[in-house]
Amino acid sequence: MFTGDSRGVRASETRRITGWRRVLWVSSWALVFIFLGVLLAALTNHAVIWSSSDRFCGTTCHSMTWAAAAYHQSTHYINNVGVRASCGECHIPYDSGHATAVEYVKLLFFKAERGVKDFWYESQKSIATKEEWEERRPALGDNFENYLTQHNYITCRGCHSLLSFGGPNSRMKLVIHQGMVKADSYNCLECHANIGHVYEQPSSKVDGWYSVEQATAGEKLFADSCTGCHGAKLQGGAGPALSGVTWKQRFGGTKLLTVWGEIKGPMADYAGKTFTTQQSLDILAYLLQQNGLAAGKNPLTDTRELSDTLPEK
Repeated sequence: MFTGDSRGVRASETRRITGWRRVLWVSSWALVFIFLGVLLAALTNHAVIWSSSDRFCGTTCHSMTWAAAAYHQSTHYINNVGVRASCGECHIPYDSGHATAVEYVKLLFFKAERGVKDFWYESQKSIATKEEWEERRPALGDNFENYLTQHNYITCRGCHSLLSFGGPNSRMKLVIHQGMVKADSYNCLECHANIGHVYEQPSSKVDGWYSVEQATAGEKLFADSCTGCHGAKLQGGAGPALSGVTWKQRFGGTKLLTVWGEIKGPMADYAGKTFTTQQSLDILAYLLQQNGLAAGKNPLTDTRELSDTLPEK
């Protein structure tokens, strides 16, 4: 009787030990798989970050050598606020923000698709010289711009929130962009053409900055709307002077975009006016004329030209 009970106890103990061993075995393998999963995710994320870095894009990819040099001249690389936008943040969707799980998967697929294409073209040496790069650059630029347009400038909005502009120093930016916010439609490169890559930095234009006829039209608009603050001869009053030393100190070495933004934004706002894009460009032409910048045959109509830099002297 006791012998049977002992056997039952031993059998029960054996089953208990076997059960614990099974649990321990399953748990150990589960931990192994979890560790491997975390390791794989970490390595994948590291690869994503590395392959989006400036060093990878500008050095590892030979065809990006000249694009990288132009990037180093842009305000996305060096600027007054000390915030640098990397290659990946501008060219890879969701790279600049905290991507959700779904967005991260889209990012991986995007990088995989682009990576395969880039690897193929690099292996074929399709852009082996600077001359070949210059020949291909316009088409490549158009392709990227088309992508941005189709996706509502998704990479730009990854860093920039137009609803966040505020305060007196951002008045111009707020006024200029509020129409885009309401329409939920963006065309960032329409005004910021050289924001990511600067291949040329002209301080003057051989063919002129505006046309005489345009400056005349701008003079009429200025007389009707702006002389109350800035004076009939741009000497200043309630507003700052817009000629001579004051002009050079305020706008010398800046982009046309800065002046145009002030005209279309705060100046129009203070005057109780609403200038169209072309009207504000006409007033800009008049101010350029009054500050000694050369006229040409063609009027200033393309906002992409607002990326041109005014001479410092």
